[in-house]
Amino acid sequence: MTKRVCFFCLFFVISLSHSPFVFSDQIVIDSEDQYRFAQAALDKGEHLRAVAEFERFIYFFPRDDRVPEARYRIGLCYIMAKDYDSGRGVLEDVYKDYASTPVGGKALFLIGESFYEEGLMEEAGRYFKKVVEAYPDLELKNRALYRLGWKWMKQDKWEEASEAFMKVNNESPLYAHSRDLSEISLKGKALPYKNPTTAGVLSGILPGLGHAYCGRYKDGTVALLLNGLTIWAALEAFDEDLDVLGGALTFLELGWYSGTIYGAVNSAHKYNRKVGNDFRRNLSERIDLGLFSTMNGSMGVALKMDF
Repeated sequence: MTKRVCFFCLFFVISLSHSPFVFSDQIVIDSEDQYRFAQAALDKGEHLRAVAEFERFIYFFPRDDRVPEARYRIGLCYIMAKDYDSGRGVLEDVYKDYASTPVGGKALFLIGESFYEEGLMEEAGRYFKKVVEAYPDLELKNRALYRLGWKWMKQDKWEEASEAFMKVNNESPLYAHSRDLSEISLKGKALPYKNPTTAGVLSGILPGLGHAYCGRYKDGTVALLLNGLTIWAALEAFDEDLDVLGGALTFLELGWYSGTIYGAVNSAHKYNRKVGNDFRRNLSERIDLGLFSTMNGSMGVALKMDF
């Protein structure tokens, strides 16, 4: 009886080992398919999912030649998702590890681009200058010069902008547009800016005059009436021997007066920003630079034009 039981158990185990239902199918991860899947998520705008898939690719295929590019694209995904700090952290590491390769240059450029998108022009300019110095033989240099031109224009440094655009190589796809911008940017020097100091001095001479100089006539009228009425009330109080009231009104008028001068200076700055932004906005609608990644691992340049 015992022998039969043992034989039966042995037969049962052997049968199960040959059964197609015992083990489920295994999924084999192919490096090419995994990379394409991660890229597909990036192309769809699913940036955080793309991060996870590129990280999966790196984990399973650490010796694949595309690992540097995958790491770069993780940083790109974070930047496109507006998580600039995470993106810059990844890209800094990519640059440190692959500084002597094109992917290191792309990482450095994209760090500058992230600061540019945030409006942090000084930081952006520092990275773009590094690209120009470190990668003089790559197209990246021309893109960095192009961005430097825009950076200078956003800071109202029109001559510096023109010089940066002029340095773009004549073999670059950006060359023709850069030449146009080099000429157009110089027109920024002729923009009808208002002098903040002049605005302040005018309001010091006559409250509200500085606002009128900046085209803010309603604000200027209010400032003139407010200061005028306060001065008149203070004089009337002193004339009636109401020295305490007169002193209080004088103190109040000093606040109004200094506030009017400050307001005129601030109005000049606001006016200048609007004039400059309007000038640049018209240019941006005609020509602009964007980044995109392609399946072959290159970073392309998109030119947006209005006709």
